[in-house]
Amino acid sequence: MNFKCKLLLLAIWAVFLIGCDTTKNNNTDMNNEKIMEVTTFNITSDTSPLIFEKRDMEIESVFTSKQSGFVKRQSGVDDEGNYVVVVFWDDLKSAETSMSKFMNDESVADYAKMIDASSMKMSRYTMNKKFNADASQFVEIMAFDVKPGTDMTEFDGINQRVETEFTGLREGFLQRLTGANEQGTQVVAVYWSSKALSDASLNPFMAAPVSKEFMGKMDQASMSMGRYKFLNRK
Repeated sequence: MNFKCKLLLLAIWAVFLIGCDTTKNNNTDMNNEKIMEVTTFNITSDTSPLIFEKRDMEIESVFTSKQSGFVKRQSGVDDEGNYVVVVFWDDLKSAETSMSKFMNDESVADYAKMIDASSMKMSRYTMNKKFNADASQFVEIMAFDVKPGTDMTEFDGINQRVETEFTGLREGFLQRLTGANEQGTQVVAVYWSSKALSDASLNPFMAAPVSKEFMGKMDQASMSMGRYKFLNRK
């Protein structure tokens, strides 16, 4: 691997270290918990999306899926061209070991060069369920902190009610995963059969009483949300 590629990979690794969190969840079934690693980024201005997406598929096939503890990898893009890669792992050690191997593998250096390292953010969360939405074509991922002083037992109850009283009843809903990292940042990932059916639920969600109760517990300034169509899905 040439010196320039090594410097780029080191820069990406530094961003990972800054953005990465060891994980735990306050409301987790210990028999089902998995690590969900969420990485968002932009590609460089001189990179073709078609070339990047083809190479991304190859990375999954020849590298990530071969790592110990690997469960599932998903890549997606939003309407503005922002990318996400979501990888589920059996445990935190597997995720960390894979990242270390990635940083030293010459075969992925060209892929790393396509990514704008300054735009990259990565967090790892302990989830409350195993992934079970293979038919999904679209995902919403929302991360946020709760307001200081929030009763987390009460919050967990409201969080679950969002699914039972609203989201889980919507056409196209496939699965809702919730989790948290060590700092207490919450994440919700909702999988849909299509973008259109996800879009159709946005306004009703904002108007639903349980949703208003749920959002009332959030620190709005900390909230981030991405809505991504999976790559290579019709």
